[in-house]
Amino acid sequence: MPTPLPPSAPAGVIPLPAADLLTHDPSSPLADPHRLVGDDWLTPTVDAVLRLLDQADPRALAAGSHTGPGHTLLLLAAPRDGHPAWYLRLPDGTAAAPRPTGRTTAVLPLAGTLHLALYRDQDDIDRQSPQYLRTLHPGQLCLLHAGATTLLAGAPDSVQLVLTHLPPTDPDLLPLSAADYPAAATTARYRLTAPRRDDDRPGGALPEDIPDLRGADLPRLHAQAGALHRLAADRALLSYLTTTTVLAPERYEASRTTLLEDRLVLAAADDRGFEISLNTRHHPATQRVPHNHAHPHTVRVLAGGYLHTVSLRTDGRTDGPFTTRDLRRAVTTTELPGSSYTLAPTLVRQAAMLPRTSLLMLRGPHAADAHAAADLVPALFACRESADSETPPLSRPLTDDEHRTTYSCLAEDDVIDCLPPRP
Repeated sequence: MPTPLPPSAPAGVIPLPAADLLTHDPSSPLADPHRLVGDDWLTPTVDAVLRLLDQADPRALAAGSHTGPGHTLLLLAAPRDGHPAWYLRLPDGTAAAPRPTGRTTAVLPLAGTLHLALYRDQDDIDRQSPQYLRTLHPGQLCLLHAGATTLLAGAPDSVQLVLTHLPPTDPDLLPLSAADYPAAATTARYRLTAPRRDDDRPGGALPEDIPDLRGADLPRLHAQAGALHRLAADRALLSYLTTTTVLAPERYEASRTTLLEDRLVLAAADDRGFEISLNTRHHPATQRVPHNHAHPHTVRVLAGGYLHTVSLRTDGRTDGPFTTRDLRRAVTTTELPGSSYTLAPTLVRQAAMLPRTSLLMLRGPHAADAHAAADLVPALFACRESADSETPPLSRPLTDDEHRTTYSCLAEDDVIDCLPPRP
């Protein structure tokens, strides 16, 4: 009896972000965030995956499924008519190693937590020094661009949907037997249908309890994301620190408006090498210009969201000026409220922002000069000139009225609870 062909993915349920971004030209501008930033695809996609598991034929699918260090990869649907193959990735909690991405691949967390690390080269791997760390939860898209070297570490109860046009070529992967496929499918079904646990983000420290971050590496800085989650959850403290920036001289002077955004400084400790700010009133057009930050930083999104692309420099440098010709995209993610990531100054970022996006940022010590893509800097200034009638400075302090306008916008967006009285 001939072996039946693997099914193709159900028509009409290819997740919108992955379908759009897998075919997106990496050299073209970022896509429209209104179409891509959101998690509406999650429930119908999980339903489609469960249907595929119910109709899975181990004889047809086991040969295309694999097991290897850290995870099992179940083939659910073969590529057909230009659509990518669907795989389920089932981490087992054991150690994995960084791997290069052979072809642009979408990784969509469906259950549990997934940790992503990005490395520039073998030296980063040898020194265990990732340049970008990202914690992904269900509904948050991750696109790995061809050539990116990443480490994916999923929680033992997690499941990710992997969409790719290229079969796995990792030499450490072994074919899954037809006898083992049903057990792996049962595990996947259980993880996808088990009651969801409450948010497992760490409680974190209060600002006064954050340790000395001078000389801290990126993983140590990333470990403080819990402090931002705690601050986001403590509306009273967040509202107090936000609405008192105008009353605290040091924080007042440090709060700025820039070409990219407005920044209210909520806490700063020079003797411990960090600053926490609330960044809001972003300027979407300028955020799309590739740029690096002068400080390693950890972000926690409060409201809105954005399509975020992190790029590697290809000019052999880790700092200094660059142009768009010196960049290669590595990872694109959708940032939703609750998202968190940590980024080194060696990498370049750009964001397609939704209106009224706000986020908390924990900055470490100054590490490099900030630059924007030199071939797009005139466009960056033109974007702001059209909005501000005259060429703005790169950065200046916020005025009293701008502080209060920012408070009002944050209250309208339900980020903070209260406004200070006008004196």
